[in-house]
Amino acid sequence: MNDLVTEVKNDISAFLEQNNELLFNERDLQMHLAIWLKRIGKYDDVDVEYYVPFEEFGGKYIWESELRLDIVVKKGEEYIPVELKYKTKKVEKKLTRFNEELKREYIVVKDQAAQNLGKYDFWKDVRRIELVRNRFNRVKNGLAVFVTNDKSYLKPSRENSNCKALDMSKEGVHFKHKFWKNENSGCAKGHPNFEVEKEYIIEWKSCFFEGEEFNYCIVKI
Repeated sequence: MNDLVTEVKNDISAFLEQNNELLFNERDLQMHLAIWLKRIGKYDDVDVEYYVPFEEFGGKYIWESELRLDIVVKKGEEYIPVELKYKTKKVEKKLTRFNEELKREYIVVKDQAAQNLGKYDFWKDVRRIELVRNRFNRVKNGLAVFVTNDKSYLKPSRENSNCKALDMSKEGVHFKHKFWKNENSGCAKGHPNFEVEKEYIIEWKSCFFEGEEFNYCIVKI
């Protein structure tokens, strides 16, 4: 029998691989996934935008943003926090609205670019879940989920890249220290360096939304 975090991880994978609808943005992913987890009837509760005051972490939470977990799954006395990232390249296609196909193509998924910050935000999610797990006895594990149609996230960062330490490729382990190579860069000024508690391995899988190829990884914390 799987433990709860493995059960939730497998269900998230199943959702991503069964979903046939192109998701427009991260909020779209969040709501569709939460509704699906609720509908399958395996969990006692599925909450979204789960607020945790950062003061609870005794100064270990180094960011100015509030801590609102994207999804929290509850079963019995255990909770699994899930953080999501949905980073995209532009997709243009025809839309059907109110059962009527529109005549021209529209940009339905935006080109977000800023891959360096996308990588930073993923590792920030990992660290936030670590903090929650360490603070609350009923949180034993969590999941950081990253979904993208931008293949640059899967490739190793260049050695001289400012975000080399934030690499998300599948090659090798990812070290604990997350930092900007250029400490005077604009990215570094608004996004402080930090450490995660262990070296993580990332495994990427593919899925298709309305014929568009996406890749995803789910990291267990």
